[in-house]
Amino acid sequence: MDLVFLLVLPALLWIQSWHLLGFYANPRTLGIIGVAVAIALLSVVLFQDTIGMTPVYPEPAEGFLTLETSLSVFMLAWAAYALLVAGVYLWGFELRSLGFYSLFLWVVSALFAVYFFLGGELLGSGEIVHISWLLGVVAVLLAVLSAFLFFYLALMPPGRGEPPSSPMRTVTGWFYLVFSIAIAVLGGLLLLGLDPVL
Repeated sequence: MDLVFLLVLPALLWIQSWHLLGFYANPRTLGIIGVAVAIALLSVVLFQDTIGMTPVYPEPAEGFLTLETSLSVFMLAWAAYALLVAGVYLWGFELRSLGFYSLFLWVVSALFAVYFFLGGELLGSGEIVHISWLLGVVAVLLAVLSAFLFFYLALMPPGRGEPPSSPMRTVTGWFYLVFSIAIAVLGGLLLLGLDPVL
């Protein structure tokens, strides 16, 4: 389940980076890929028992949340992002709503980064139970991307639409490009047997 997340979400981030860098004149391609990624992530979360998808990681010590539950919530937050990208670029929804949802994703991804690095028992018993450095790194990368998208889209002047070029758009596009490659490489290394719980 985490493997699908790490190999499917970077496709959306990759395509969105090229759009942000100004190489796509027609954003409907981005919207169609957003729908496909959302369907893939929602399918994995909703049918994980039916298709036998479980996280690659071992189950941490007894805690309030199971790893499957926490990873499902994290994937659902990003599936909603993919649906919102589809809504904006395919059906013409308000662009700033994507920016304001990115603020929510920024906070959620940062919280999940702490959870993946330190475990779910930090506030309960004070015990640090490492879950996955790999998912922690991915959550940090996604939090940074969300922050950039928030500052780019939510803080632009209302009513003008997306500017064809601006320094913030270029910087955001380059971060999306580099970080989508990094997340895909981490997913590929996990596929090849990299130990995510060093």
